[in-house]
Amino acid sequence: MQEPETLPFGIPEKDGYVLAWVRKDKLKDLISKPADEGIELLPWACKIASCSAPTLVKKLERYRDVLDMDKGGCVRYSTGSGSPWKFSAPEFRKFVLEHKKEFAKSEEI
Repeated sequence: MQEPETLPFGIPEKDGYVLAWVRKDKLKDLISKPADEGIELLPWACKIASCSAPTLVKKLERYRDVLDMDKGGCVRYSTGSGSPWKFSAPEFRKFVLEHKKEFAKSEEI
């Protein structure tokens, strides 16, 4: 039996694409698969918190023990260049509302 043909398939990331080899017969399933629902990136979080990215990152570091997804929170912290910040939208929005006093401060920290 002949092995199915594989085709290159780009999976979008924050700053470009990652090339993955996918079996031709599985490509249609991969394309039709829905993206993670409720996961947002840093620009979205800046709008929710009404502050710039550098300011938001500094504020998020204060709450790392509570917000880190590895510890049950709603923020996937960036691990370096090319690793995007990710936010569970409903949970992060709720957190900002609960800590609106901190997020409403307009000064850069």
